[in-house]
Amino acid sequence: MRCTSVRLYCMTFLALALTVGLGEASAEQRWYFVRHFEKQIGDDPNLTTKGHQRAAALADYFRYIPLSKVFSTDYKRTTQTVADTAKQQNMSVTIYDPSEPQAFIQLISAQHDVLVAGHSNTIPDLVRALGGQAKDLSEKDYGRLFIVTRTGGDVITQSVIVPF
Repeated sequence: MRCTSVRLYCMTFLALALTVGLGEASAEQRWYFVRHFEKQIGDDPNLTTKGHQRAAALADYFRYIPLSKVFSTDYKRTTQTVADTAKQQNMSVTIYDPSEPQAFIQLISAQHDVLVAGHSNTIPDLVRALGGQAKDLSEKDYGRLFIVTRTGGDVITQSVIVPF
């Protein structure tokens, strides 16, 4: 009889812990920001071979990370950067206007698990607008993925390099 009571107590405790854990997870927001990958020369250029290799590696990174939305500016290099990831996630790339950063921040601040592709002069500002930390990027900085996580009032920024 005592063994059954202990099991029941343990099962109740486990169920409560899982419920509390799930509640905390749902309060977590995560945004992923990436500057487009290596590009060719010219007006609205395509990605280079190395850039396409990084785009494939980015899709591989998100293989087991479900996204709710994938955003890109309306340039070939940015849409190509996230196209493989969007395709893998069975979604389309949603275009946003980088000249309206406040409206875009307002849109994505209410969302979670969002991937955003932009440019060296826009991505660090977007990261900082959500409370994250990012140094300015140069024209030669490629491959950095910023991960901004907000849980309650805490914001953590991580960055990883997407290999090619």
